[in-house]
Amino acid sequence: MAAVRKYRPKPSQITVDYDRDVDVLYVAIGKPRPAEGEDRPGGIVYRYAIEDDTPCGLTIVGCRRNEWHTKPRELAKLIADHLGADVTQVEPVVREATSLG
Repeated sequence: MAAVRKYRPKPSQITVDYDRDVDVLYVAIGKPRPAEGEDRPGGIVYRYAIEDDTPCGLTIVGCRRNEWHTKPRELAKLIADHLGADVTQVEPVVREATSLG
């Protein structure tokens, strides 16, 4: 992946949804748009917008299976770092969406 510029999204721009049936956490910034993914360890998939290669979200496959519920602060930091957000904005939203905390 090419280097991407970071910016600080507003908290309202970050959405987090957890699908318990399939154990997948979806994190997006702004409106949905076509994207490509980069697989990382722990079920993390970094999403980059096709149009400009900027970070536009993450998918966490096997959120509970990969034991992210035992390390919500670490998960929030991964999300915040990828999206260029403040971890204090992201952590409460992650905890609420997944009932991790």
